[in-house]
Amino acid sequence: RINNYKINGYENSVGTQTHIWFNGANQGLKKRVNIPEKVIVFIPPEILKRKGNSIHTRIEKRLNLNRNNYKCISIEKMLEYEKTTDALRLTTGTNGICWALENFDNVTIHGFDFFKDSKNHYFDSKLMNFAIDIGIIKKGDKHDIEQEIKFVNSLLDQCKIKKLMDE
Repeated sequence: RINNYKINGYENSVGTQTHIWFNGANQGLKKRVNIPEKVIVFIPPEILKRKGNSIHTRIEKRLNLNRNNYKCISIEKMLEYEKTTDALRLTTGTNGICWALENFDNVTIHGFDFFKDSKNHYFDSKLMNFAIDIGIIKKGDKHDIEQEIKFVNSLLDQCKIKKLMDE
């Protein structure tokens, strides 16, 4: 699951189990009551460079987790993902796909709309959604969405990943 995922009310569509929670320890991230078995944190390389090890204080506060209960992906690995995708400051979803490809034989994705159909990015309030809808705030504006779509589509075309509906 990614960032502020929701299960309640969607169990028939998305199931009830969460084994891995991918997130970026974003400012708008909601603290979880039930913490999944594995928590993987993707911090953009430029922030990792600037913050160094002090990043963990921010991550711990935002996730309400001890450093032993999450894995922050290294700056070297984050730079490798950017090089692999030919995009800077990847979305949590694309980072999650890159990580999953390294850690699992089969990767199936679901719900990736790259902000095309979704109502929000990290913002869940009605006010923020309104600001996004009228163009004051741009969804996913920090990301190279078109390049990420191209990358994910190339993985799908090469059968390196599958969409859930393809199974």
